[in-house]
Amino acid sequence: MGRQTRRRLRDTSRDVQPRARLHRRRRERAARHDDRGPLSVRVLLVLVVLLVSACASITQGGSADVVSGHVTEIVEVGSREPVGSGMPQPFQVVRVQLEESLYRGEVVELQWGGRRALDPNGFLRVGDRVLLSVTRDDNARTYAILEIVRLPALIPVAAILVLALLVVARLKGLAALAGLASSVAVFLLAVVPALRGGSDPLVATIFGCLGVIAVSVFVVHGLNRKSLAALCGTMAGLGVVTAMGAFALATARMTGLGSEEQIFLAVGTDGRIDMARLALAAVMVGSLGAIVDMAVGQASATAELAAVDETMRGRRLYAAALNVGRDHVGSLVNTLALAYFGGALPLILLMSLGYQPASLSLNSEQIVESLIAIMAASLGLVLCVPITTAIAVMFAGSPPPRAQE
Repeated sequence: MGRQTRRRLRDTSRDVQPRARLHRRRRERAARHDDRGPLSVRVLLVLVVLLVSACASITQGGSADVVSGHVTEIVEVGSREPVGSGMPQPFQVVRVQLEESLYRGEVVELQWGGRRALDPNGFLRVGDRVLLSVTRDDNARTYAILEIVRLPALIPVAAILVLALLVVARLKGLAALAGLASSVAVFLLAVVPALRGGSDPLVATIFGCLGVIAVSVFVVHGLNRKSLAALCGTMAGLGVVTAMGAFALATARMTGLGSEEQIFLAVGTDGRIDMARLALAAVMVGSLGAIVDMAVGQASATAELAAVDETMRGRRLYAAALNVGRDHVGSLVNTLALAYFGGALPLILLMSLGYQPASLSLNSEQIVESLIAIMAASLGLVLCVPITTAIAVMFAGSPPPRAQE
C-alpha cells in the first residue's frame, strides 16, 4: 500500500470519527431528555384541575339531594325474614347526624340493612360516615341511607402508588400519573357528556379514544419518532378491535341489555342511547390500555435496537424487533383474559353451582360480551405488533455513512 493511499485512509478515518462522536452525543442528549420526562409541574396541576372538575360535572343532577352524615348511635340490631325469601336478613336502626348544607346538625333515625348487611363489613358503627338521600315532598322530607363513605380508605393506597411510581420511575412516573389523569378527564369531560346528550356512543368513544391515545402517548413519552410510531400502531390496533367487535356483536345479535345496569341506563335515558353500540364502545375502551402498552413497548424496543446497532436496518431490524414483540404479546393477551375473568368471577362461580344449565349461562349476553371483548382485544394486540414494528423500522431511517476500507 503506497504512502498516499495510507494518508487518504487516515484523513477519512479522522473525518468519520468526529461524525460518529457527534451521533453518539446526540443520542445521549436525547436519552437524557427522555429520562427527565416531557411534563412540567404546571401541566400536571392543570390536568388535576381538569380531572376534579370532570368528577364534579359527573355528579351533578338528580331530583334528590345527596348529603353526608355520621352515625352517632346504634339504636337496635336484629334480623327479619322478608316474605318469600326463606332467609333471615339482619338490619340496624341508627341515628345519623347530617353534616351538609341546609340540614347541618339535624339528627334522623333510619334503618339500614338488606343485602349490604349480610357481611359484617356492611354493618354500621358509631362514627361511620354515610351518604343519605333527602327527598322533599311539599313540607315533608324523606331520608334514606344510600352508602357508606368509602373513598377516604383509598387515600393510603393511592399515596403508596404515587410514592412507588416516583421512586421507581421518577419523573417518568409523574408523567404517567399525568397521563392517567388526562385520560380519565377526557372521558369524563368529553365522552360521558356527549353520551348523555344523545350522541352516537361509537362515534363519541372513537374521538375520546383518539384523544386519550394522543395525550397519554405524548405526555408520558414526549414528541419524538418513537411516540409517533406508537401512536400510529395504537390507532391501527384500535381499528382492528373496532372492526372485529362490530362484526362479532352483530353476528351474535347482542342487544347491550345483558345486565341490570344496562337495562336501568336504557330506561333512565328513555332509549336515547343505542345500547348495542355502547357495548361496542365498552369493548374499545377496555382494550385501549393494553394496545397502548403494546405499541409503546414495541416502538421503544425497535428504537433501542436501532440505536445499539446502527447497521441494523430494514428486514434485520424488523425481524429482531418482532421477536421481542412475540414474547410481549403472549403475556399481554394472558393478562387481558385474566382481567376479564376476574371481573366475571362471581358469575362464573354462580354457574358452577348448577342453579341453571351451563349452556344457558354461556349463552347469556353478559358472558358472550366478555368473550367477544377478550377475542377482539387479543386480535388487536396480535396485529398491533407487526404494524407498530413496521412503522418504527420505517422511522428508524437509513444507517449513517461508514468509512471506506
